[in-house]
Amino acid sequence: MGALEKAGQYLSDRIHDTPLRPCPFDHLALVSPFDPALYPDILENLPDGKYYRELRHSDALLPDGRSARLKFDLLPANIERLPGSQRTFWREMACQMKSPLVQAAYKEKFSTNLQRVVGRQLAKIKINSFPVLFRDIAGYKINIHPDSARKALTTQYYLPADESQIHLGTLLHERRDDGSFDEGTVVPFMPNSGYAFGVNPESWHSVRQMNPDDKPRNTLMNIFYYDRGWVYESLKSARGHLRGLYDRVWGTTSPEEYE
Repeated sequence: MGALEKAGQYLSDRIHDTPLRPCPFDHLALVSPFDPALYPDILENLPDGKYYRELRHSDALLPDGRSARLKFDLLPANIERLPGSQRTFWREMACQMKSPLVQAAYKEKFSTNLQRVVGRQLAKIKINSFPVLFRDIAGYKINIHPDSARKALTTQYYLPADESQIHLGTLLHERRDDGSFDEGTVVPFMPNSGYAFGVNPESWHSVRQMNPDDKPRNTLMNIFYYDRGWVYESLKSARGHLRGLYDRVWGTTSPEEYE
């Protein structure tokens, strides 16, 4: 079994071995979340820009109306749009990111946050993962925000080719008593690294605006949403499948709203 087929086990081990950092809120600063033997393959298989769709968000809109944030949902129908070798790679990678081992490791690590937010025992909290590739371009920024309450966990893995983009890391903030925020604790944008946190009203974070000469900022996010029942989750899955099929026939769809 190769590094790709063991990516879920490798990542879950890294989650278990990484201590929680309490400031400014509980989070993980992940080093080598992927096997170093796998990381070059991830970079090699990043899809061409034509396969991404714009993601509409007020912070990411450029003066010409385009979005500076592009996304490629790692859904089966969307992955089918890719050429052969990339299609095979991302099928397996998406499966590994959705591994029960990964979910269990994150639930255990952030059990206190999940139980406090939901008000239930961990065993009764159901979450679903949604892996997606992001490509941010010059002009992109995200103002300080805590993330939607629909999200249980936010995890993001940085995918730069080298250390030249270290300044593009996510900032984690503490809110002062007067409502203002500190400058933030940066999670440097280093190769094969990333972060994770449990979403709550105090999980404030941001990204500084990218400069015109910054290279694209590639990341893989694995967002864990609270399970909202069989009907809702089935409709959500069907929507993603239909969207991927539409793209295969007609090309990229119109931009969608940010979640």
